[in-house]
Amino acid sequence: MATTPGEVVLITGASTGIGLALTRLLLNRGYRVVATARTESLTRFSEAGLVASETLLILPLDVTQETERQAAIQQVLDHWGQLDVLVNNAGICYRSTWEDMDPQSMQHQLAVNLLGPLALIQILLPIWRAQRKGRIINVSSVGGMMAMPTMGAYNASKFALEGASEALWYELRPWGIAVSLIEPGFVHSDSFRNALFTQASQASYANASRPYHRAYVEMLGFIEKMMNWSRATPERIASTILHTIRAKNPRLRVPATLDARFFGLLRRWLPSRLYHGLLYRRLPHIDTWINDETASK
Repeated sequence: MATTPGEVVLITGASTGIGLALTRLLLNRGYRVVATARTESLTRFSEAGLVASETLLILPLDVTQETERQAAIQQVLDHWGQLDVLVNNAGICYRSTWEDMDPQSMQHQLAVNLLGPLALIQILLPIWRAQRKGRIINVSSVGGMMAMPTMGAYNASKFALEGASEALWYELRPWGIAVSLIEPGFVHSDSFRNALFTQASQASYANASRPYHRAYVEMLGFIEKMMNWSRATPERIASTILHTIRAKNPRLRVPATLDARFFGLLRRWLPSRLYHGLLYRRLPHIDTWINDETASK
């Protein structure tokens, strides 16, 4: 069943980027929006010209905190008496090789990108099953269909989100609850500057004598270049999400940028050995990533 203006949409990570663009778009299209962000980020809404109104509810929500998840859902139900669409948009990205990753950072990565979103879904499912209606939009990434060096933890979180969403699609379809994954590729924004580092990965990036130094330098430069070149904007991704929200029979996987569609087709049609070999050879200056001085350190 398609959604209609006037229905209530909750967006996590709504104070910047795709979440902020989607908040504006939905308000302009007549939806009632619950825009959430961590407490320390709430001032960004007023800075962006957004204030609470008859159609906009702004709430603090750290998706990793159970008390905040429960409180946010209850506040929406108390305020409007309904919640029709959940957009799990909040996310973080650690830049780290697996060797430089640590357990605390890995837990943080999974808590924000996977465990928090799934916990929000669990809170809503009894309500939506009873009304035989609801819609889940999980914002994934091209990083949920293909992995890249120095992004293993992020890839793991998005691959897992894709698998969980696919399982949910089967489980919830009989109840009339729709599940979709939005898969952006490179988006023209400064979001790459918000990447997190572990203590070890920061040291590797800063110190030319460490084994993975060149991998970090080359990959960070490559990602920045691709984002600067991309014609996809947060507003364009928001439009794709709106189309998915309004669709009568939304698709499970929705590639949201041209490169996401390209890589999806590439992975689907190329033999695995050829696919991985091709991508490996396209890594930036891969022949410079190791040398005799750093290889054994």
